[in-house]
Amino acid sequence: MTQLPVHSLDGRLLRLFLEVYECNSVSRAAERLGLTQSTVSHGLERLRRALGDALFVRDGRNIVPTAQADFLAPRIRNALAALETLSAPQEFNPSREVRPVTIACNSHELNDEMTAIYRRLQSEAPDLPVRFLPLGSYANLRPMLDDSGVDLVIGVRVGPYGPEYESQPFLRDRMAVFYDPAHRGPVETLEDYAEARHATLNFGGNQPSLLDRRFTELGLDRQIFLQATNIPLLADLIRGTPLITTMQARFFTGAFAGLAHCPPPVKLPRLQYDLVWHGRQSESRRHTWLRRAIFEAAGTAD
Repeated sequence: MTQLPVHSLDGRLLRLFLEVYECNSVSRAAERLGLTQSTVSHGLERLRRALGDALFVRDGRNIVPTAQADFLAPRIRNALAALETLSAPQEFNPSREVRPVTIACNSHELNDEMTAIYRRLQSEAPDLPVRFLPLGSYANLRPMLDDSGVDLVIGVRVGPYGPEYESQPFLRDRMAVFYDPAHRGPVETLEDYAEARHATLNFGGNQPSLLDRRFTELGLDRQIFLQATNIPLLADLIRGTPLITTMQARFFTGAFAGLAHCPPPVKLPRLQYDLVWHGRQSESRRHTWLRRAIFEAAGTAD
């Protein structure tokens, strides 16, 4: 294969690569780009010659990226984002936007908000594909934003994000102690709280929780008898038991409906949810529109 000089590439070819990469299909990428299949195939051939790699190989009816394509995808996203900030048009029309938007969050925490956000995006950009990915633990935030495959992260503020990221407060919530009233009463004293059997949420991260840090400050330990990987499972598992769990008060109308709740007998700060994005996106008109739509939609959530 005769290798072409890399400087022969342009933004259109790089965008073509990303569409094929996202779709795993030349025909679907052509449809989304408004091009013919032969035009996309010809562009891919130019890319293969310039980059010295097959980029995609046949797998049944679809094509799959090579290891080199997987390596290049986040870097090409970064390059296009940088180009966008240099050549952003004076006007941005979301009604013509078809590039996928990806939001990482723990949707079971923000179900009403995510529903409102999706409806708002669809009303302003009806052809816009929207993907919600699970955030999991706080430790996943940086890799997700660095990869450029995620436009925004919405999650609980745990610590500083770093100078390369930007954030904006999204919403706040207080903490509550949930329990099954058929098997125990409310937690009334700090001693009762420390002696109770606790159930917790564990996404696999090693970051101590807000409550664990508070217990440490008070010189206390708590007994953790159950850990679950998602909120609906946690709620189901504590039903019919004397276990307690300390979670966001907003869950009493969702996953924890039917359980009783009371204030924790220890002062805890309110949880702060933030909207976080990589600084490279800050000047993008597309991203500015996206952030505005998200905040306006969240304000209409039930």
